[in-house]
Amino acid sequence: MTTLVRDYLVRAAKAMPKRIAFYEGERSIDWATLNERACRFAKALQTKNIGKGDVVAILSHEHIEVYEAFHACLKLGAPRVGVNWRYSPKEMLYVIQNSKAKVVLVQANCVPLMGDVAEQLISEGVLLIGYGGDHNLPYDYQELLAKSDGKVDLPVLENDDLAAISYTSGTTGSPKGVLLSQHALKDAMINTVLNMGLTPDDVWYAPTSSAWITFVLITMNTVNGMTSVLPEGDFDVDQYFEHINKRKVTVTIMVPLMMRRMIQIMEETDIKIPSVRLITYGSSPTTPQLIRKAAETFNCDLMQMYGVTETTGGWICFMRPEDTERGLNGEDHLLRSCGRPALHFDIEIRDDNGAALEPNTSGEIWLKSDTLMSGYLDLEEQTKEVLNKGWLRTNDLGYLDDEGFLYLTDRKNNLIITGSANVFPSMVENVLDEHPNVAEVGVIGVPHPEWDEAVVALIIAKDKAAFDCDEMVAFSKARMAKFEVPKHIVLVDELPKGLTGKMLKKDMQAMFKDGRLSVPWDLA
Repeated sequence: MTTLVRDYLVRAAKAMPKRIAFYEGERSIDWATLNERACRFAKALQTKNIGKGDVVAILSHEHIEVYEAFHACLKLGAPRVGVNWRYSPKEMLYVIQNSKAKVVLVQANCVPLMGDVAEQLISEGVLLIGYGGDHNLPYDYQELLAKSDGKVDLPVLENDDLAAISYTSGTTGSPKGVLLSQHALKDAMINTVLNMGLTPDDVWYAPTSSAWITFVLITMNTVNGMTSVLPEGDFDVDQYFEHINKRKVTVTIMVPLMMRRMIQIMEETDIKIPSVRLITYGSSPTTPQLIRKAAETFNCDLMQMYGVTETTGGWICFMRPEDTERGLNGEDHLLRSCGRPALHFDIEIRDDNGAALEPNTSGEIWLKSDTLMSGYLDLEEQTKEVLNKGWLRTNDLGYLDDEGFLYLTDRKNNLIITGSANVFPSMVENVLDEHPNVAEVGVIGVPHPEWDEAVVALIIAKDKAAFDCDEMVAFSKARMAKFEVPKHIVLVDELPKGLTGKMLKKDMQAMFKDGRLSVPWDLA
């Protein structure tokens, strides 16, 4: 018997029917009702000839209906695709057409964001289903559920059958559709829950977007029956505190951008979060200074995680609380690590020729796991570039130390080559972030007539009027190699970021190419 995520929902509905599966503001849904409504939607789709292998896209903010629909897709073996509501109509159309979606579930307040895409999709025979208000689409979600008897004919599914397609955030080019199997999804959920130490009694809050791979984090409550809290549409920092304390959240996750904002608010107010026992964080590099500040402010355990879309999230490394404590109590180097690999991963550091490297030697991170993607949708050559004899090439650079801790140095395409020296931007960012007048910093390579590329730092200052570039250069020279010291520093009011909080280095470089920012040398 092949156990799939859809089976865990049925078991939860039987074993704990009245336990709350999701809170969303004042709304909630228990496991039995979630299963019943998922069955109704699955049967409704079957009556429209949607079945195994047919892609269902979802364009919505974060609401309970998103997860009812996801579980309906799992029952049918209909791959689920999240569409980012922040996309332009052109980008939305790209994801929907590229994934060959036959159905799109759309929240009413997202319909105007589509422009004329809705009309085009209808003309192409795509089923558009609206929910959550007046939407003027051909089908209504609640009406479909009301007319459905819920007696869904479950197809036979195998481990390798497709469960979802998750599009990359596009930081390294056009978004790619990552193909995620049924088995990879189950394995990622189970092992993430185990490695985080989550129990059925935990209340889990992942205030992120289900448009991409983090949908796995939000719905992994399916495999242990814990309650998940949704952000009532989208993340709002004041709402976040309110939800944590109202629902007595015990474990949550945030990106560094959120962490900085929460720390600022908690320093300025008397807000406390006494129910929280563990804060996990990741998505983008977190500096040692921020980790130390978080430990002082939150008064709970901290755990850093590292994962990539191509491992079904399948969070690869976990910096456990006891190791974070070691870093806070004298072993400073550990605060630059993202932890030890989880035991459902094999991990190797390899050179450009694919040869394994010794500990403490930087190279590309290669991974092997049952959570690996099946490939990129309709991108055979790019799939071959990253999948090699059961291994995934991550394009991330890093090294393993003698204890097995993984240290990320940077993305391969972010590497700065200045003269004949390699500079990892994240290493420079970690140093500059230690300066007391730096709120945020991003480091990139900018073309230089003599050095090919020059290290340039974009800094958001805490006190712009008091910022001294010469003093910052002196600060840098005392803490890093000469070739790593920024050749130019630019003060900015904000840094371009993606929805996951990652700095968009290409967008930063584009600001110099198009003249929005300048350097004191000729870029021609």
